[in-house]
Amino acid sequence: MNYTIESIADFCAGKSQIAFLGSTVSRINIDHRSAKRDNALFAAIIGSRFDGHDFIPELLELKYHHFLVTDERVAKRYEGRANFIIVKDMIPALQLIAKEHRDNYLLPVLAITGSNGKTIVKEWLNSLLESEFKICRSPKSYNSQIGVPLSVFELSSYDSLAIFEAGISLPTEMERLEQILKPTIGLITNIGDAHSAHFDSDQAKFLEKWKLFMTAKKVLVCKDQTWTKWIPKDDIEKCVFWSKEDKSADIYFSSIKQQSHSTLFKAIAEGKNYSFEIPFTDRISIENAGHCFAMCIILGKINSRVLSKFEDLSPIAMRMEVKQGLEDSLIIDDTYNSDLGSLQASVDQLMTHADRDKYVILSDLEQNADNHESYVQIAHMLREAEVTHLIAIGSEIAKNKDAFEPILVRHFDSGDEFWEQLDTKTLRHKAILIKGARKFKLEKLVTRLQAKQRITTLEIDLRKLRQNLTYFRGKIKESTKVMVMVKAFAYGSGSYEVAHFFQSRKIVNYLVVAYADEGVTLRKKGISLPIMVMSPSKTAYESMIQHNLEPEIYSLNTLKDFIRATKTMRHFFDEYSIHLKIDSGMHRLGFEEDELREALLLIKEIGFLRVATVFTHLSATDDEAQDDFTRQQIDLFLSVNQIVVDSLGYQPDRHTLNSTGVLRFPEYHFEMVRLGIGLYGFSDSDDSRFLHALGSLKSYIVQIREVRAGDSVGYARKGVGQVDRRIATVALGYADGLDRRLSNGNWQIEWQGVKCPTVGNICMDMTMIDVSLTEAKEGDEVVIFSGNSDIQKMADKLGTIPYEILTKIPERVRRIYLQE
Repeated sequence: MNYTIESIADFCAGKSQIAFLGSTVSRINIDHRSAKRDNALFAAIIGSRFDGHDFIPELLELKYHHFLVTDERVAKRYEGRANFIIVKDMIPALQLIAKEHRDNYLLPVLAITGSNGKTIVKEWLNSLLESEFKICRSPKSYNSQIGVPLSVFELSSYDSLAIFEAGISLPTEMERLEQILKPTIGLITNIGDAHSAHFDSDQAKFLEKWKLFMTAKKVLVCKDQTWTKWIPKDDIEKCVFWSKEDKSADIYFSSIKQQSHSTLFKAIAEGKNYSFEIPFTDRISIENAGHCFAMCIILGKINSRVLSKFEDLSPIAMRMEVKQGLEDSLIIDDTYNSDLGSLQASVDQLMTHADRDKYVILSDLEQNADNHESYVQIAHMLREAEVTHLIAIGSEIAKNKDAFEPILVRHFDSGDEFWEQLDTKTLRHKAILIKGARKFKLEKLVTRLQAKQRITTLEIDLRKLRQNLTYFRGKIKESTKVMVMVKAFAYGSGSYEVAHFFQSRKIVNYLVVAYADEGVTLRKKGISLPIMVMSPSKTAYESMIQHNLEPEIYSLNTLKDFIRATKTMRHFFDEYSIHLKIDSGMHRLGFEEDELREALLLIKEIGFLRVATVFTHLSATDDEAQDDFTRQQIDLFLSVNQIVVDSLGYQPDRHTLNSTGVLRFPEYHFEMVRLGIGLYGFSDSDDSRFLHALGSLKSYIVQIREVRAGDSVGYARKGVGQVDRRIATVALGYADGLDRRLSNGNWQIEWQGVKCPTVGNICMDMTMIDVSLTEAKEGDEVVIFSGNSDIQKMADKLGTIPYEILTKIPERVRRIYLQE
């Protein structure tokens, strides 16, 4: 898109406040983390827990020039510094702009709706057809009232096919999406239970979804579904039916044969026979593949090249992962495909790592690889992201290397050639995006570049971290602040990665570490959020002041020690925040009333310390039998807090509740709450079923051997069997956090859903399991635990708590981060 700011104001009937006449807009952003963009319009959306207007000062510093806002006061405040368009309602405004943009293009537009499967069908179609069309598609799962306009904004004159998702949750929503998309072709995946609450019946929900196809010329439908009886009679003629059961269907699958690891299809369409294979055997994948094959028929693009690509279809879970790399580098692995749309999302992720120099390893594009203009767009994208080095893999990108100046470009024919010539020291502390077409097999390069070349990994799903935080946010007032624990390596999840995740999204108020060195490390890596240190030592106070780390003060001695440390460091600050801890009955750390009064006098006397928060720890918020004691603690805390207020003349923020306390004692949320283990997926309350564990511990089989009956396995000859067995050696042991008490059948490691008991004693670096009932082979992945139930079950077996299981996984186990 490329419109003047005045034109956009006309499209959405907005009031314009122009500082730069004739400015053009080529992109609309709703995510402040996508800065900076030379010609981007930032739409300040207001959500339940954020206000996009709050990011405008930061974006002005980043030289953003164009804003779409609903708060006219913000526009007036910054008049003359940027262009502002003021509208009454943001979502209709975005939809009106998108409608105008869509009307400029005459091309096939495929709209996909349904209760499930929209995103996977869209992504698979893109993989199958990217060599046949220049495709514009919805990013990620952008199918909502906001997501659809943002998707349509990506349309350009270079595109020859558009594939958009459309989802609804309420009546009347689909008509608005249809007016934006104006699809020429439709596809409905299925009708399930999602969003049923807002519709009188499944038929009513189906008919609302069907409104998407009012002007479509063709609609693809699986004839085997029961809901086909609700298709309006006037629309039957434009339906193209496929079926596994009805030979009279336009596209009939005469044979679908599930094998051990793949499924073979035979189909008849337009009088011709076809066959193809997919690397999945589950029912849902088979149905999605049916949709994709049938749509390729409709588009007239079934050939040997497309059919062969069915074998390479991948699950969406393979998309963008963040991994630790060699030389303290950070690897953003998005080797799933290489096209302009998905590249933009990858570059946006790269830009969030502002503390690192940025490298990109990029192969030829998968579609229209000879299009010089595409490489010009990529070059602009990389320059905006302040990429310093580009490793270009392939012949087409090499032809266009001049477009990337002043970025330093090195060309290689393959990832293997690059690896052979690489000096790994050049990767020191870099953020490296690896993005490539499937044929270049850059996933091999990712494996080589990963740090600690062990094959045991802890997979951390940061999307679940966001879900858990959202759940807790829903339990507190909008004004209540959130303090989150990142101590103990963020409960094994990675302190920096978790802190960076929260900071880049501006969704928490404070971080908490146990010791000063943890906080110093975060500061050195670019974390600027306020950080409280729970157990500061007087030897660390100077370092804390240098890095603006706020101490927990729990006694008169700690206060005096801290004040002494500040005497030679006053040039670092005018005022310094501290946190007062009250002992309300736990008797671990904290002020008692008499000592607190003396401390408050000292704080007032010196004048430069400000008490940011006053707090206490509750002993038993998870134990209903102790609720009376918990309330006694709160009452004592409140009475002591009043002493603080009377002495200081102001009320510091108060916080008393941990994760379980937040859920069980809503009356005591006060100004701030502390989230720890609950944020990482666990709670002792009934609400635990709504939380999601972040981590999955995985390893691989190193060797398999046949062991005869009577032979022993492992140290001390504990693993003796009565029958012949297949024994697999797995590449992790107690040095990786797998407790030795789980030896000798006390734990089961999973291979492709089959539970395989441990055999013999767990060793330092290896564990043996019985795979006799499986077809396991060397190199196969196994899962030690995944999800809440596994971790809780392991904790129960060991007579401990999930905290201990997670925090015992050492840093030598490689972390892989799954991002939004």
